[in-house]
Amino acid sequence: MRQPEFEAMEREELELLQLERLQSTLTRAYRQVKFYRHQFDRLGLRPEAVRSPADLSRLPVTTRDDLSENYPYGMFAVPLRDIVRIQSSPGTTQRPLVVGYASQDVKLWLGLLARLYAACGVTPEDILQIVLPPGLANWRRDLQAGAEHLGASVIPDASLSFAKQLMVMRDYKTSILVTTASLARHLLTVMERMDLTAAALSLRAALLVAAPLAREVRREIEAGFQIRVATAYGITEVMGPGLAFSCGQGEGLHFSEDHFYPEIIDPESRVPVPAGAPGELVITTLSTVAFPLVRFRSGDLTSLLAGPCPCGRSLVRLGEITGRTDSIFSVGGIKVHPDQIEALLQEVMEGFLPQYRRRVVAEEGLEVLEIDLIVAEIFFSDEIKALEGLCRRARRHLQENLGIDARITLKEMADVG
Repeated sequence: MRQPEFEAMEREELELLQLERLQSTLTRAYRQVKFYRHQFDRLGLRPEAVRSPADLSRLPVTTRDDLSENYPYGMFAVPLRDIVRIQSSPGTTQRPLVVGYASQDVKLWLGLLARLYAACGVTPEDILQIVLPPGLANWRRDLQAGAEHLGASVIPDASLSFAKQLMVMRDYKTSILVTTASLARHLLTVMERMDLTAAALSLRAALLVAAPLAREVRREIEAGFQIRVATAYGITEVMGPGLAFSCGQGEGLHFSEDHFYPEIIDPESRVPVPAGAPGELVITTLSTVAFPLVRFRSGDLTSLLAGPCPCGRSLVRLGEITGRTDSIFSVGGIKVHPDQIEALLQEVMEGFLPQYRRRVVAEEGLEVLEIDLIVAEIFFSDEIKALEGLCRRARRHLQENLGIDARITLKEMADVG
């Protein structure tokens, strides 16, 4: 559902719209969210002091730790009776992430997801199949609802083996696949085992979400399925998928800056960088009602690309995501903080945490977290047997709490290079 009146808006008109929505957001945050009122008062500022988006740099940033410290409802800007959806996910801190939606927020997000799909070339005539890992359950629901809002036929994610997912894809004549790069690569390996060719499918495009897409991986997936690949950018703290989307021109992802204001800052000084320079993406919500965020640190390193796109959209574009400013890492598109891993391992190990090493590896395309627990050589065989049982429990614990696949093995110190 393309919206040229916003996506191709003249810059002067867009900036006026941004300022109007920004002032409304800051006023609501100041009046309704104690955290932001304290932030403003500490600086001796009032919302009306922000007379342009550039003035945002006078305000402090919001971090994931701030969200955790105000768990569960401290960041909500409307009473609970006006909240129609309370979305919870593991987050990347010790506490779950909680995001609230008012009815206006749900309508806004459906429109933005339909905008994303339209940019990817999805139409009401398409049959769209969603294949996402359990750890992205909220994204599953959002992406399904957005496609239905556009009018496409949707095959929701189901607990099927990959072989049966491919059987559904072939027999139901799926034309659009929504998945992660990791799962797409694994589907290709399963296709090869099944002796199933791309020609036997009706796929014409795939939307890959939840993690940056390397160029060589894009080429592999496009060649394997004989399709074109679209991508999108989103973070769960700022409503989820659909903040930015590709258009087919390959010149960055269009950022929905009519509803979210992006900045790029130096991650150390937290000062905005010159136009076009790389840095950390910081996002301020402009239209969300229940959960306004002011200068939220995404942790993603990127840049903003100005100027019109050949597709006709005037929205600023995100450049390539080149890394992170923190220790958060991705396992198959699911963001994880090392502290979460340590806390969960300690729970299983009854408070004891041995030395360990971790790394993310790909097995037939699927990303798996490998953890080597370093044990002393003097352990008796029965102790080792008990530890092996703990490893199995730890694997289940990580799957249940974070939704990630993990392999946990014991290593003697002598085996560690």
